[in-house]
Amino acid sequence: MTSLKDSIIEWTLTVMLIAGVALTSFNVYPLNLWVSLAGNFGWLYLGWIWRKWSLFVVQLIITAIYMLGISKVYL
Repeated sequence: MTSLKDSIIEWTLTVMLIAGVALTSFNVYPLNLWVSLAGNFGWLYLGWIWRKWSLFVVQLIITAIYMLGISKVYL
């Protein structure tokens, strides 16, 4: 059973991901990348501490993709 703190973190990260998708939908670039990266990095961390390896691997790959997108903007 998850604690209240874990639930708050989980839902905050979920809202961040939804916000990132909404920003992408409205072409708010590069803010969409930063918001999505933060949400995905958080879920990557949760996947690690919860030992949910499928969640961890998916978030690792998505986080890497967002980091590449951000590096494209600034390099």
